[in-house]
Amino acid sequence: MRFSDSLLLALLYASSVSTVPTRRQTGQTSLPPAVISTAGGNIPNAPPPPTPSNATLNDFQIAEFLENMESAFFQAGVKNLTAWGMDGYPANTLDVVSRVAAQEQVHVATFDNLLRHFNTTTIPPCRYAFPVSNTAEFLQLAQVITTVGIGAVIDLAASVADTDPALLQNIASTVTVEARHDSFFRQALSLVPNPAPQDTRISPLWALNLALPFVVPKSCPLSPSARLFPAMGVLGRMTGTTKTITFTTAVNVTESMYIGWVNQANVPVYTNVTITAGVPAGIFTTTVPPGMGGMAFAALTGQMAAQDVGALTVATVAGPAIVQDVGEYGG
Repeated sequence: MRFSDSLLLALLYASSVSTVPTRRQTGQTSLPPAVISTAGGNIPNAPPPPTPSNATLNDFQIAEFLENMESAFFQAGVKNLTAWGMDGYPANTLDVVSRVAAQEQVHVATFDNLLRHFNTTTIPPCRYAFPVSNTAEFLQLAQVITTVGIGAVIDLAASVADTDPALLQNIASTVTVEARHDSFFRQALSLVPNPAPQDTRISPLWALNLALPFVVPKSCPLSPSARLFPAMGVLGRMTGTTKTITFTTAVNVTESMYIGWVNQANVPVYTNVTITAGVPAGIFTTTVPPGMGGMAFAALTGQMAAQDVGALTVATVAGPAIVQDVGEYGG
């Protein structure tokens, strides 16, 4: 699903009702020498290809929105980790997070300069609120945010490969660095750094919906437009022989609905929804499919026909929900 297919985020999260204009902003962004040194490199200096498609420029606006959030999260982390302390974590944690923060600034500037080069409006950062108050919570959320970002960049790379292959190098070289970040955070949490043979591609619309809880409402000077889904969260899971998981959502769930599971480079898998008598509305269980590993994404849907994450996004009723280390309790 392309970013240009989405609808309502600007109406709810921008400071004024507006859509994202194009072909308005020129000039180039530069980074301070200290950031370049810490990151280990600068914004790519290879000349951009000829003018890309409008859909790709829209994709880059969404990518900048997401990278802005990652950059803010890690810059705040650098400031907080010293105060929180790092006892029990790798001795180089602060150094690694400092490098991650600087590299995310390079990623933001890379998308920003691509948009500026093509005279397209850039997306400034919003204000954010991250629910972390200690090192453990920071590393746990860092691993989630990074994995979501990886999934979104995989989708961006696939889209660009179809429409503007000359831009693929910038995208591919970014997602590999994001994967290294994710591996460090997992290892710092004593998790297996490489839990699956493939990472999981998610749609940009899913990534935006997963990012919204960290955005302070009405704090965005300008936002990409996007369709909002009702949230869905993991309420509880069982690791025994039943292999079930419990979700909660504000949607009126019925047993004619399904959970669509997206994991690694596989087609979506669907499981039936079960509603237990006497349980509050919106709480339901389903079976965890076998054969999954790493982080999976689950969405409530009314169909079982969608064969890729783009089609499942179109058919999403609520979600997606993040299911971490799904292989630990999938069959």
